[in-house]
Amino acid sequence: MPRSLPFLAALAAVAFPLAAQEVAQEVAQPIAIEPSSGVIFPMNVPVPGRDVSHYLAGMGIRTKTFLKVKVYAFGLYVDREAAEATLSEWKGDMWPDLQKDETFYAMLLAMEFPITLRLVMTRNVGGDDMAEAFDGALRPRVQAVAAEMPGGEAALDQFRTYFDVEEMTKESELIFTCGDGTLSSSVKGEVMADIGSPALCWALFDVYLGEDPISKDGKKNVVQNFPNILAGR
Repeated sequence: MPRSLPFLAALAAVAFPLAAQEVAQEVAQPIAIEPSSGVIFPMNVPVPGRDVSHYLAGMGIRTKTFLKVKVYAFGLYVDREAAEATLSEWKGDMWPDLQKDETFYAMLLAMEFPITLRLVMTRNVGGDDMAEAFDGALRPRVQAVAAEMPGGEAALDQFRTYFDVEEMTKESELIFTCGDGTLSSSVKGEVMADIGSPALCWALFDVYLGEDPISKDGKKNVVQNFPNILAGR
């Protein structure tokens, strides 16, 4: 039987101080809400093309221009057990400690365990515009690590084709998972071919977790639930 709103709100509130009253009356699994957009994020999301799920670590919002136009909400998900084992050094640290610890972010970018991004569009964006935006953020990064991780630009060229749609409409979902240097993707519900490229994997997550993220607040917020994850809660 579906769980009731009070039960779900209590579960979500453990991890996130969100507006739980906005949750629909009955849903199939615990959820969280990105507060500035109202976008719903399930606490577990399936990895594209795999029979496994990852667990929500936190959420952020991507804005554009000085007017702060919301483009999409994004959530960071992890293989919970692997993250707990790999990041045990940070067990007991609180969110304010983690969000200013660049060594912690560097460990996430090392991708010693599978990690996932879920993006949900908050407005209509042309497919070409979306492809250009990703290319502009990713190409300098794959070029910067070409000596250590070659082949990134060719992988990015393939990745661009995943946005070969007329429009990324509002509420469209994109899921990107990296594990063992392979990118698995789902765009608007369609599972795309895997791309084997450590450079592309690193570049994609560096956009959100690196030293120059597209959203500084988002970088802080996507690690909000790690204290609970590392504590096994």
